[in-house]
Amino acid sequence: MRLLYIAVHEQNKDWGAEHFLAKAFLSLGVDLVTIDYRKHRKDIIQRIKQVGDFDYFFLQRGDDFPIGILKSINRPKFFWASELVSRNRDQDRLLNSGLFEHVFVHTLACKRSIIEKGWLTEDKVTVLLNGFDPESHYPIEGIKKDIDVLFIGNMLGRRRKWLDEIKRSCNLYEAVGIYGADMVQLVNRAKIVLNIHSEEYLDTETRLFEVMACRSFLLSERLSEDSPFVNGLHLVEVMDVKEMISSIQIYLESSELRQKISNGGYECVMENHTYLKRAELLLSLFTSYYKTGQNLSVDPIQLKKAVLESFYLYEKNRLLDSYRQLRYSIRKRFK
Repeated sequence: MRLLYIAVHEQNKDWGAEHFLAKAFLSLGVDLVTIDYRKHRKDIIQRIKQVGDFDYFFLQRGDDFPIGILKSINRPKFFWASELVSRNRDQDRLLNSGLFEHVFVHTLACKRSIIEKGWLTEDKVTVLLNGFDPESHYPIEGIKKDIDVLFIGNMLGRRRKWLDEIKRSCNLYEAVGIYGADMVQLVNRAKIVLNIHSEEYLDTETRLFEVMACRSFLLSERLSEDSPFVNGLHLVEVMDVKEMISSIQIYLESSELRQKISNGGYECVMENHTYLKRAELLLSLFTSYYKTGQNLSVDPIQLKKAVLESFYLYEKNRLLDSYRQLRYSIRKRFK
């Protein structure tokens, strides 16, 4: 099977979901071709021309990906809207395009929203949670647990508010923008790892799978309804910041209880939530849509029609990037 997988492969190399999923596809014997659509917006059409024949097309995230290119693809097409639909409205144009055989979304709430809008029927949408790579996220035996409480992730306003309250009552270590081996080291050193949603929307973040894969104790804000984890067995969930603060005090005092729960989480993710498991699920669904035919994988006439749209989207993003860089420079200068 030859799969064309378009995502943020180069910019998210070594840490993004697409990196680990691509690795899993390769381990299953897939003839994989990858293109980073963000890095190569300018020459995306030329790169697709160079791919040659393929059997399936898989797009992940897809912000400002040209609709015209999708129309030119003569193979079964699949889309993973890997961000919350409620806060990433740039995915709407893809979700309601009618161009995909099947779509994967982040939560059940995302699935309901798409169906209620009439964009897709229930049989065309599947919830696909993130996962982890056991070779990248793992327990470090014998490591000293010298961090009481750890928060690791991007720092946004809601999280900042919670953490400012939490750090008044415990020794809190904050790690922002840390990935890969450095992240694994920190998570293994922590007695308690916190999970706080970036916004009011409930979620089941990738961080959960990665922390549990390190056999570390996870204390999380209440998760979304599609969470596969059981409160008290795989992790501990709380309703608000006050309950999180009181739970920190309880679990800091009981290493035995922390160990029992972290062992449960580790066993759960190792059995059910590796990216290899996710890749197997995707491939089984891809192949169920197999279509025979002698037509080209990409219609050259339709692809040519996408040139103007592709150029416009490239220029739009180039100008936005320039604006962001300018704004960052101004803020940095006047700090």
